[in-house]
This record gives sequence, C-alpha cells and structure tokens, in this order.
Amino acid sequence: MPSMHPDMNTQTKNSDQNISMTLPLRINFATVEAFLKKKFVGTNVSKTGANGKTTNYFKILDLNLDESHAAPYNLELKIKLKTLTLLFNNKDIHVTVQVQLRLNVSTLELYVEAYKINSHGDHWMATSILKSVLNTFIYKKIIKSLSVDLMPILKEKIDGLNAKLASKLETTKGISILGKVENFTIGHFEIKKNEIWVLVNTSGWCVIAIEDLEF
Repeated sequence: MPSMHPDMNTQTKNSDQNISMTLPLRINFATVEAFLKKKFVGTNVSKTGANGKTTNYFKILDLNLDESHAAPYNLELKIKLKTLTLLFNNKDIHVTVQVQLRLNVSTLELYVEAYKINSHGDHWMATSILKSVLNTFIYKKIIKSLSVDLMPILKEKIDGLNAKLASKLETTKGISILGKVENFTIGHFEIKKNEIWVLVNTSGWCVIAIEDLEF
C-alpha cells in the first residue's frame, strides 16, 4: 500500500537535523556579590614602603553590588571600610565605585571599560596617601576581579551538555534527545534588574526519539 506521506519515508539528511537556538546565560548580582565578599571582606588594604615595611591603611568590612543608574555606568559597588592609621583610626567610611561593565563579543570577556570612585563621610580623602592607596587597591584587586573570561565557562557547560546528548538524554518517559551543540556565539549583553544577561546563539543538530507510544 503506498504511503500517504511520501516525504516522511525519504531518508533523513543531516541538514534536516540542523537546529539553531538562543540560550540565555544569567548571572545574578547576588552571585557576584558573594564572590566579592568571600574574596575581600576582612582584607587589609596596605602598602609596602621602600624599606620593606608594610603599613595597613584600611580594613574592608563589607561589599554590596547593585545596578547603577548613572550613565554610562551599569554597576554600583558600595564598599564599607575602617581606617587603621593613627590619624584616622577606627573611622568607618563608605566608598561608592561606579563601574561600566562591557562584553567583548569576539573574545567572550567581561571587562571594565571605565569606573569612578566617590567617597562619603569624613575629610580623610584629603590625605593624598590614603586616596592613592585605596584607589590602587580598588583598581588592581576589585576592578580586575570583575573582568571574567566567559569562554572556558561556556565551553565547560556546552561540553557537559554534549556529553549527555551523545548518549541520548531522556526528557520524559519514552522520549529522548540525541544531538550536539557544534558552535556558539554571543548575540547580546545587557544588565537589567540586578542581573547580567548574555544571550548565546548556538547551532548544531538534534533528533528527538519516541521510544514508547504508551503515554
């Protein structure tokens, strides 16, 4: 008996299995904030002089990350410190760092394009040595910690997904997926509602296998 659907009986070509999909990568501010807190809270901001002696100037008490609404910046980092010098000993001060975080879509690197430091409270910032020490620490330690290479992170996640798809990933009873993500690129980067969003464009192939008709 001839088939009523001849197209469905033809041999499936590999091109018929090709798919493209956009996957959103979301990084919550709470995740970044927890990383910064673990790395820097309790740390002394110090400077080593020419004689080899190290002087502690500040101790970091807390860090908070929020979305910035002061264009062109998109991140706002609030740092609470305690002074450790004889002149300004045990004074709590607050510093706000406005950060412009961007993404290089070619290298998949998050990086800081620009930043601005604002201080609040006492006139301690009038002391140039304190200002210099803190600015240097913020740039060399905190700002550079916000620069992240997403390539190894994405590659690890996609390799893990491909490992599951290679041996048929069962999505529900009687239905499984076999496939592979072959390429990926970054399509869009945005910071909104205290989250970092990166849209990942993927291409590859996929076959959905129905192995049980009793649902």
